[in-house]
Amino acid sequence: MTRWGLTRAALACLAFTAAPGAADARPTATVDGSIVFFSDTLALIVRDGATVKLADGTRAHADAAYLDLRTDRLVLAGRAHVARGAAAIDGDAIALELDGTRVDVLDAASGVGRTTRALGPTTAADFDAERFVFPDVDDRYAFIKSKHATITPHADVRFSPAAFPTSVGGVPVPSYLHTFATGAGFGSTSLAGATFDQPYGLWGSPTSLTALHARWEDGPGAALALQQQIVSGDDAYVAASIDAPLHGYSVHGFTAYRRIGSRFTAIADASGTIYGTVAHAGFTAAFGAAGGRLDYTRVSGGGSSFNASLRTPDRPLPGGATWRLRGDFGFDAQRGGLLGLLPDAHNYATVWRHGLDLSVSTPVVRVPLGATMATSLDTSRTWFSFPHHRDALGASVNVTRPLARNLKLFLNYQGSWGADVYPNTQGLFYPTPTTPLITPDGTPYFGYAAFSGATTFRAQSGELQFTPNGTSLRLTVTHTADFPQFNGFGRPQWEVRGGARFRPFPNIGIDVSRAYDFAWGGTRWQPRWSFAITP
Repeated sequence: MTRWGLTRAALACLAFTAAPGAADARPTATVDGSIVFFSDTLALIVRDGATVKLADGTRAHADAAYLDLRTDRLVLAGRAHVARGAAAIDGDAIALELDGTRVDVLDAASGVGRTTRALGPTTAADFDAERFVFPDVDDRYAFIKSKHATITPHADVRFSPAAFPTSVGGVPVPSYLHTFATGAGFGSTSLAGATFDQPYGLWGSPTSLTALHARWEDGPGAALALQQQIVSGDDAYVAASIDAPLHGYSVHGFTAYRRIGSRFTAIADASGTIYGTVAHAGFTAAFGAAGGRLDYTRVSGGGSSFNASLRTPDRPLPGGATWRLRGDFGFDAQRGGLLGLLPDAHNYATVWRHGLDLSVSTPVVRVPLGATMATSLDTSRTWFSFPHHRDALGASVNVTRPLARNLKLFLNYQGSWGADVYPNTQGLFYPTPTTPLITPDGTPYFGYAAFSGATTFRAQSGELQFTPNGTSLRLTVTHTADFPQFNGFGRPQWEVRGGARFRPFPNIGIDVSRAYDFAWGGTRWQPRWSFAITP
């Protein structure tokens, strides 16, 4: 069997094993007619004749119907008729709940009456406008159009078939499950980011969802993925997935979260490819504005790392600035030894380390010419049990100046310096090249002989941003001055990027940009397109 065949088999197995979870979902209503659905308000509206059937035997039809899936309220409008067994009731509008007993009837001649789902005689009642609200919406902006819907209150709604008029790339499907169950875990994912990701719900319940994802990923291109989510309110969730590009290797993974009381959380995640697996577990604690964290990571091939850290709360400094200190302690391990350059590398299968990190930041302050500015500084040192330490120093400055109502100028400076220091053995770990390094354009880089573990990265950028009517137009110029950096080795020295972000549909955004690198690596122009679809 081919690799793609194996992947499809794995997708089918995951779908099959997840299917029994759907038995927990108990639909209580079906709706037929010309259906439009708005995912942001959970409004389901039926035009040109609506038929509704409830699980208790209640049958209803009207010229139009509105279902508010947040409150399970059903409004029938225009020649409304509700029947249950031999009992029936008519009106110009009828309002009831999917899981309640109250029924309100509005009749132009007799006024408002009230009864129960048994549909006995009505009694006079005060007019409650909220009970009969029917939203005025533009069907062109609906998320889904369908002919049949099956509803499970507080869980999901299945559309058969389903078309997505406002979703770019969302092709019509015979069946689509939209989950609106509450729980932060339904927003989690174990899938990596993609340029485009359209989920298609397969099965669900108030605490689970199985979905197929049609994706477009940078590099592999088109892909299919299957994801299973299990949720316990806002306190816990698990998401597992298989991502199968049509060209390339599959990726499988999971992520899990558990809140323990008001101070502690536990997390776990893993991902695997044909090249190996990475697994991680973590534990966090919060004590007011201070906190701590434990992390353990293991990779196939015998590598692992552990880190424990504590951080202080942000403490005040003069002028409104704040500082924060973080300390960490842990180890790195590799079967066979971490320091392969040493003749006794096997003695260093585990190297312990500890470090301190100090961060200082200023508030946003006003500066001349009507601009505002914010700055930050970060410095750290990490010591290792082997004679070795690593130093880092970084700073950033951000300036913003409005030029017109919808036009802003952003200026940014970022600088960082780092040094990897091996006392007495620096030349062993960073030896002088015996031959010059050849850069991508074929030029020898003699200056690389000066590299001995210290790096410098500096970048200055300016961006003009024009935002008329929800559209964003950007022009960015960036200059970098790094070491090492030469003729295609390292970051480009000059780059110009233009981009546009616009929203052709209410729930779809498109971001397009193009960048040019100037005279870098022997190429005067190196254009690059970037394209993304956003919610």
